[in-house]
Amino acid sequence: MAAYTLFERPDGGVIEVDHRRPPDAEFGVLLFNGLGLPHEQWSWVRGFLPGNAACVGYNRPGHGLSSPLRGATLEDQFRIVDELRERYLDDLPLVLVGHSIGGYLAAAYAASRRSVASRESGALSHVVMVDPTIISDLQASLGLLPDWWTRQRLLMECLWAATGLNILRPMTPAGALYSEEIKESLTAYHARPRVWATAYREYMTARTYPPVGRLGLPLHVVTALKGTRSAEKHRRSQETMLELSDSSWHHVLDDADHMGVVAEQTHAKTLAELVIPGRVA
Repeated sequence: MAAYTLFERPDGGVIEVDHRRPPDAEFGVLLFNGLGLPHEQWSWVRGFLPGNAACVGYNRPGHGLSSPLRGATLEDQFRIVDELRERYLDDLPLVLVGHSIGGYLAAAYAASRRSVASRESGALSHVVMVDPTIISDLQASLGLLPDWWTRQRLLMECLWAATGLNILRPMTPAGALYSEEIKESLTAYHARPRVWATAYREYMTARTYPPVGRLGLPLHVVTALKGTRSAEKHRRSQETMLELSDSSWHHVLDDADHMGVVAEQTHAKTLAELVIPGRVA
């Protein structure tokens, strides 16, 4: 199983954290998970980061070993990020990287902290949104088939976990792309009904989130087209995120799907290259 630390919060709760900070660290990376996914989803990306990168992955409240936080607001989520920054990455230029709903959270956090983004110590460097959830699209789908299917799928995953049936099948075929250790960790993670109950609540809360504000720092948007119902529509929707920053780049991966863009090693290497400050690909 992957190594982890339980970070104790001021309110008495804990957050499951996977972190590293080499003595010669020159920049930090904070990774935001996709819906219903643990910090282990970033294992390949982390492995491709250079040796001078400090890195923090974590499980949001109610996921893995992290304490539940019912009714968690967006600002509650941001406060946890503040605490992790202060504890592990306080004096390093920081890159925010998020997948799916984590992409939204990474960018929304950066926008909410614009007033401190230019500090010389611990400044925000840039944001990498990996096939991010577009909140306006999510809200436009309310009551429609995609929204209904997502809610039903999360509830069914919770039921399968409670009965032990989901141990017999992977949550996603992308899980097979990881090492044996990570595959075992993902299986154990998704066998917890609480994970899916929390993911359902997160999804319902996300439907009320505001759009991301202006960032004031560089932005990379990575879009995965494989397996989408309408590749051109998905591409155009993702392109709207480029308007968040005056310095933005769009990286379209025709051969990557929503989960494989992080799980497949070739794509993970591409993402790691975008994380390094000063790189423009």
